[in-house]
Amino acid sequence: MSASVCLPAYNEVRTIEATLTELSRLGPDVDEILVCLNGCTDGTEGVVDAFRGREPRLAVIQSDLGKNHAWNALVTRARNSRLVFTDADVRPAPGAISALLRALERSPRAAVAAAFEQPRGVPPAPLGTVIRLLTTSLGQDYISGRLYAIDRDRLGAVMANRGLLREGTLPQLPIDLVTEDSWLTALVAGDTLVVVPEAPIHFEVDSMADVVRALARNAAAREQLRSSYPELYRRDDARLLSMRTAPRILMERLKSAPGPGAVVRGLGGMALRAVLHRALERRITAQCDRILADVHAGRGGRVMATSGRLPSKGG
Repeated sequence: MSASVCLPAYNEVRTIEATLTELSRLGPDVDEILVCLNGCTDGTEGVVDAFRGREPRLAVIQSDLGKNHAWNALVTRARNSRLVFTDADVRPAPGAISALLRALERSPRAAVAAAFEQPRGVPPAPLGTVIRLLTTSLGQDYISGRLYAIDRDRLGAVMANRGLLREGTLPQLPIDLVTEDSWLTALVAGDTLVVVPEAPIHFEVDSMADVVRALARNAAAREQLRSSYPELYRRDDARLLSMRTAPRILMERLKSAPGPGAVVRGLGGMALRAVLHRALERRITAQCDRILADVHAGRGGRVMATSGRLPSKGG
C-alpha cells in the first residue's frame, strides 16, 4: 500500500534540504512527500520550492503557525491512508520508514507505529555519558514526535470510539496541545500502538539545557493531559503502570542486538532522570509553568512551532 510522508516545517532553512534529499531516496512505497509550511520567516519556503524541480513526488501546502495546524492540514491533504510524520530537521535511518509501514501492515489493529529513539551527537565524556544515559529509553512505550506512521482510517476510528470526532471523519488534533506525541500516545495506548525497534530515529542532544527543556516540555504535556483530557490521562497512567508493554518492547530491542548493556544503560538512565528531576525540580517546574501559561494565553501555536526544537538547535 502506498504512503505519504508528511513534514510540518517551521523555520527549517538550515536542515530541510538535507532531510528532503534523504526522503527523495525512498522507494515506490512512498508516492507522495508533503511539506506543510506553518509560519516560516527564514527562507524555508524558497529551499522547498527549489527542491520541487528535483523531486516530482514533492508537494507544498501552508497552514497557520503551529505543528498541530500543520498536522491537521497534512492529514486532510494527503492522498493516502498511510501517513509517515517526520520532523523537518530529522533524517530517518535507512529502512526506518519502510519498517514502520510494514509494522502497520502486520498489525491490523495498530493505528500508530512509532520509531525507536536513539540519541547521538552528545558532547564528550563525562558530560556526554550522563546525557546519553538520561536520554536512553529502557523499553520505549511511547510515540516519538520525530518519526511515526499512522493509519488515518484506523486512527479516525479510535478517535470516534473515544468520542473525539464523528465516525467516518478525518482525524484532527486539538490545536492547543503542548506536544502531539504525548496526546497521541495516551489516545492509542495498547494494541493500537506498536513501537518498532527496527525503525531507529537518531536525535542530537548537545547540552544539559536540551535535557532540562525536554523534561519540562514533557511535564507540561502530562499536566495538560491531566487537566484538559482527564479520561486520556487516566488511560495513559494505566498504560505506564502496565507490567506488559515496556518488558515486551525491551525484549524485542534486546533481540535486535544491543545486548545486556542496553539494560544497564536503561536502568542507569532511569535513576539519573529521577536524580535530575529532584535536583532541578524548580528549574523544570518554572519552564513547565511558562509553557502552560503560553498555551492558556492563546499562544499554543507558538509553543507547538518550537516545542520540538531544543535551545542548541536555535529554538
